[in-house]
Amino acid sequence: MIWHDLQDPNSAELDTLAEKYHLHPLHIEDCRHGDQRAKIEEGGDYIFAVLKPVHITEAGEVQITDLDLFLGHDYVITVQEGHCPAVRTYLDQLHGAPNHARADQLFYKILDGVADSYLPPLEWFNDTIDQIEDVVLEKPSPTTLQRIFDTKRGLIEVRRVLGNMRDVASHLQRLETELIQRDLWPFLRDVYDHLARNMDMVEMQRDLLTGAMDIYFSSVANRTN
Repeated sequence: MIWHDLQDPNSAELDTLAEKYHLHPLHIEDCRHGDQRAKIEEGGDYIFAVLKPVHITEAGEVQITDLDLFLGHDYVITVQEGHCPAVRTYLDQLHGAPNHARADQLFYKILDGVADSYLPPLEWFNDTIDQIEDVVLEKPSPTTLQRIFDTKRGLIEVRRVLGNMRDVASHLQRLETELIQRDLWPFLRDVYDHLARNMDMVEMQRDLLTGAMDIYFSSVANRTN
């Protein structure tokens, strides 16, 4: 089993691999144009998936990147578009792990790692919402309101990505393919459960932000009175 790990989607190596493994030109185009939605498609004798890692920058901005996967009988190709430190670190750890006997096992581990990478951003949102709730009670200001709007906008982006990723995990469970052996099905269901729980957490966080906004307007009204 061979793992080709590309960090530059414009690399000539991707063209070489496309010719060697007969990858569809549209899938290569998806790798190079970026900003695709999370999806999974079946090629001739391979599976193509677009995963969406999420990273929170030091400035508190939500950064969404692409990680493209090709799963064949005896190979895995990963193409990373953009930089997500958590996912890059995880892929480097997989490189250092013992050799993977099967391509579908490596495919699952990468998918599971991307699903786990959503936890730090969600924890960041939890901490941010806690700070907002403290401020709206003590010193509500227009800056606080703007922070609520910015945080809510970021949550909407994360919710959209998680929804598409959950659809990918659901689709994987229904695929009738020899590329993924039956012993991996329970693990794929576990990935789906993780993504569904993350979706529930995002919905809860949106409700908390809505409540914080109500408290803000109520505090301002009381001060005005």
